[in-house]
Amino acid sequence: MKSEDSIYEAFLNTLDEDLRSMCAKNEKAEKPFPYPYCGEENVERLAKALVGVLEKHSPDIPGLVPEQYRDDVHEARELLAAAALALLSLYFPQRDSCMRCMAILISLFRHGSNPRFKSSGVLMFEQVSTGMKYSSEKGGYIPSRFVRHTDHKRPYDHVHRDGSRGFTADEDDVVMFFERYRVIQQRVFDTSPRFNFELCVKYPYEALSDNRQNFYYMEEKMEIDLATKVRGLQDRYLLNCAQAKGYDLLDKLMINALLAYLRDGSVSIAARESYVAQTERLIDGAVKLPCTTSPKEGVSVDRIS
Repeated sequence: MKSEDSIYEAFLNTLDEDLRSMCAKNEKAEKPFPYPYCGEENVERLAKALVGVLEKHSPDIPGLVPEQYRDDVHEARELLAAAALALLSLYFPQRDSCMRCMAILISLFRHGSNPRFKSSGVLMFEQVSTGMKYSSEKGGYIPSRFVRHTDHKRPYDHVHRDGSRGFTADEDDVVMFFERYRVIQQRVFDTSPRFNFELCVKYPYEALSDNRQNFYYMEEKMEIDLATKVRGLQDRYLLNCAQAKGYDLLDKLMINALLAYLRDGSVSIAARESYVAQTERLIDGAVKLPCTTSPKEGVSVDRIS
């Protein structure tokens, strides 16, 4: 049984009978979600169940999600799942209300250090709230073709008194769920612009994808690789300590400071990568680093050693 199959089966097993039957009625999709739209309350239940299964199946890499953002990341995952479920069932063909398309949609999200940056995922959802679609061919915005299945209304045709177009959170559940997600995303960004919040949110959704090579952007793959390296260094250090390897006090202080620095998502990947080899050598006892090489003591975090 493929991973996606086992996840979908586990997802169905967590649902109440009414939600399972809603999924089963969508006979045009493989590993289907409900179609037509099943309402705000049911979508919230589906999203919570899906995220619960995904987080159990694909737990976060230790160190990838800082403790202070753990609750924000979990809530954002549920809200983004709800927004995606609503978008797929309200604006996409029936066959697209499924697990595979959920993975594709989530994969479009990407972190940007510029507050004005909008990933393809954000632009997709904003078609509902603005009525406009960004066209790379035109180099600008054009009318969105989205039509809401429940009442056959187009966001583009919904014009407000100020001349703006699209649906508000009070008028469309896609906008409501997505705006709630964006509140959390913006709050975290304001606190730590470099922290790759989007990667942490989308990480467990990789298990839904049937094309995992294309699920992540390059910088996201680098972040995951770095988190995996740091986890390996942490495990090696703890094993050495358990085996009574002789670290003096300075060694321990340096190793703990370096490991904390390597886990700091507010620092660029390149800057953190530059200290991996030094940390590894110190843990293995090959060299002893002078105090001045600590990234917290006078060395620019953007310097590549």
